[in-house]
Amino acid sequence: MPHFVLSEEQSELKYLYALDGRGIKLDLSRIQKFIHYLGDPQRQLVSIHVAGTNGKGSTCAMLAAALQGAGFRVGLYTSPHLLRFNERIRINGIEIDDEIIRLFLKRHRYQIDRLGLTFFEATTALALDYFATQKVDFAILETGMGGRFDATNVVEPLLSIITPIGRDHEEFLGKKVLQIAYEKAGIAKSGVPCIIARQSAAVKKFLLAAVTDKYAPPIYAPTNCRITLEKLTPQHQLIKFRLNNGSEGKIKLPLIGYHQVTNVQTALVSLATLQAQGHIQSIAYRGLEQTYWPGRLQILQKNPLVFYDAGHNAHGLQAVARTLLQLFPPQSLTVILALSRSKKFAKLGEILAPLVHRVFVTELRGYPSVAAGDLANALARKIAPGKIICNPQLEKLLPQVNAELKSDDVLLITGSHYLAPTILPFFKITI
Repeated sequence: MPHFVLSEEQSELKYLYALDGRGIKLDLSRIQKFIHYLGDPQRQLVSIHVAGTNGKGSTCAMLAAALQGAGFRVGLYTSPHLLRFNERIRINGIEIDDEIIRLFLKRHRYQIDRLGLTFFEATTALALDYFATQKVDFAILETGMGGRFDATNVVEPLLSIITPIGRDHEEFLGKKVLQIAYEKAGIAKSGVPCIIARQSAAVKKFLLAAVTDKYAPPIYAPTNCRITLEKLTPQHQLIKFRLNNGSEGKIKLPLIGYHQVTNVQTALVSLATLQAQGHIQSIAYRGLEQTYWPGRLQILQKNPLVFYDAGHNAHGLQAVARTLLQLFPPQSLTVILALSRSKKFAKLGEILAPLVHRVFVTELRGYPSVAAGDLANALARKIAPGKIICNPQLEKLLPQVNAELKSDDVLLITGSHYLAPTILPFFKITI
């Protein structure tokens, strides 16, 4: 079940949330029929379609910031959300209004039920209809899972983008990374340029061939943009770039980590491709400096320093650990960790061991979690048991740990988007 926090005004949205009980169905026929009934709003959109394992949301947010900074009206559809469902559907940073959601459901509930739409299918149709009605200049769409059978794969985009691929959602996408890459490559369309972010050698080779087989011109971002990290601080990083078309400059990016450097590279090559197609006049890279994407090494408190990262798989947590080891001494951080039950955690001890002075394992409120004891036992294979403290009650653990921090300590809270409803209000952070 997805995470939802309902305000009093949103109480009528329970019907939409209940659709999650229909599960995940790997088939596009239902949403294709529904959006045809809606008048095929996807055909009215100039869209950019983004798939991948990690970096999808950040890349989408960067593109939205750059295009908005260039004066365009930009629709952004991402998932999951941190606090409110409305975060998923935005135009120029402004969330969709509750009343628009309610009216959509009231008008179309019969068809949603008749066709048996899932939660994500109905939500995707809502986003497409809203963006078309609001006449956005660009609609940036993030896949929910996979690509080939993802509900967003009903669009005919200007660009397809595939961000770094690793293992996640293996019960649906396959246990081998190339099986997962095959599903992600399913967003490639004939004649539509497909931007491919930095990948492992095997995934790169596979994706270039798979995209070419679909008659979609592949554009490998690292060969089209030289990029260098010049400075890293807890608040931002300075990135120097040079594109093959001669454009060059520096970006002060408010998202940190080398994984975000990869995402900037992908975004820059995507923008250059839009420019080459004549859809934008110049590369609006300054807009990238206004990127706002909470839950990605987000600073919640400055003294002592507290980070929150919603990374929920080994690939993402490895990038977080690598970044923090560049900023802070080894084995100096305190970590609070919780994972949803579907996530694999056997390798997390190895990833976190160089980083942690101590690690508190806990559980997610109101959401199926890995049992704190099981997580502690797995971490203990690589981390000294004396450094691991088990407390399944996050609401009690959080104020206790924060109160114990000294002014020069650093706390990382990580493992899930579903931590947000507890930790963000505690630190008085709004989205």
